[in-house]
Amino acid sequence: MVSKYKKAFRTISWLILITCFTAALFHSPAGLAKTASPFDPYTKIKLDSGLTLIVKEVHSAPIAAVDIWVGTGAKNETPEIAGISHFFEHMLFKGTGKRKVGEIAQAIKAVGGYQNAETSLDTTHYYVVVPSDKVNLALDIEADAIMNSSFDPQEIERERQVILEEKRLKEDNPQGKLGLMVYQTLFTGTPYANDVLGTSDTLAKINHDTFVSYYQRYYRPDNIVAVVVGDVNSEQIIDQARLLFKDFKGSTKKPALEFKVPTFDKIERVTATMQVDQTYLYFGFPGPGMNHRDEAALSLLGVIMGGGAGSRLNQEILEKKQLVNEIAAGYSAMEKLGMFVIYARLKKDQTVTLESEVQKMISRISNQGVTSAELIRAKAMLRSDIAYTTESDANIASIIGEYQINGDLEDAAIYLTNLQNVTAKDVQRVAKTYLNPKAYVLARIVPQEVNNQ
Repeated sequence: MVSKYKKAFRTISWLILITCFTAALFHSPAGLAKTASPFDPYTKIKLDSGLTLIVKEVHSAPIAAVDIWVGTGAKNETPEIAGISHFFEHMLFKGTGKRKVGEIAQAIKAVGGYQNAETSLDTTHYYVVVPSDKVNLALDIEADAIMNSSFDPQEIERERQVILEEKRLKEDNPQGKLGLMVYQTLFTGTPYANDVLGTSDTLAKINHDTFVSYYQRYYRPDNIVAVVVGDVNSEQIIDQARLLFKDFKGSTKKPALEFKVPTFDKIERVTATMQVDQTYLYFGFPGPGMNHRDEAALSLLGVIMGGGAGSRLNQEILEKKQLVNEIAAGYSAMEKLGMFVIYARLKKDQTVTLESEVQKMISRISNQGVTSAELIRAKAMLRSDIAYTTESDANIASIIGEYQINGDLEDAAIYLTNLQNVTAKDVQRVAKTYLNPKAYVLARIVPQEVNNQ
């Protein structure tokens, strides 16, 4: 099982799916670049139950991926049930009315497939990858689990201990602890400050009845997207899905989330000590969520500032001034909120000097902008991902599901169009809008012998 916050940067290596993008990125006249859906052709239908099904045929290899995306995650949890989304994810494949504990995993392994799941602040994602001639089995298993999971009491206790150990390991990991610190400080007062793993107290109280109540609230067909990608026949998949999900019904409506986007008028510093031999830190700046018009420009700003050896942070702070062992920057977009982050590791704690240098760099970009060469380099790095990153049916299914559950699959084409058309002035504008050198979160993990600054 995988528990995660949203990936640090919106992955766009999947752009390899559309070869036209590599040409359009550099050769389309300004203002005219438009991108078709990167997933054409595909079939998307809404079943009678309300569940959305997307099927994409890819006949390059005899493999099929079957994904289920549910529009609920840690941000949907109340304090009393913190961690239930991830706990629920652990339980879903642990047995149903017709498949006993362990039989689901055994059935998938027996045909040479694999299964896994992941929980984020926004969503819960289950997936199975099998030889394509076993896709009917995979779809049957996922449908059975999503509708008929038994929440066996013994398995609940067993998985509770697994999650408590997972939580302990995360708290002992400086990057994991630091990530939680920056999220909880940056998004304080919003559901995005929730810990995906919950607390020891709330995990101890979750039981069979808690799972049933949570299931009835969020695991409704109109809050679920099923995706099948691979060497399959779309009509056969649709026919099977109609049959499998025909009795799937929801009992309640998903509660609406209402909260204000956090703002800062000063620097918020939070520091923790651990048994480490270097300082780890994050600068965090709040920003807009997925599918916002500024997401693409913020992504490119991240590449220009901290993407690879040629970026400004690497050239000026790592190579020239040698203040850090590692430094990077990027934009993380979730459904309703986002954040621009700068991450660094310092062998010798020089936070004050590093902070000053980062502030100066932000001010320079806000006031003077970026060069056309830097923008070309940033787009070229994305083009390199297209050229050198191989894709799989599993990756394609995951990306399709994530876009659909967070809005619509066609949002992918909008993002690509925005990415192509970003100008240097756009990058300067988003830097000035979202990166205030006098108002941000600075989260640090320092060695125990280092005095807090």
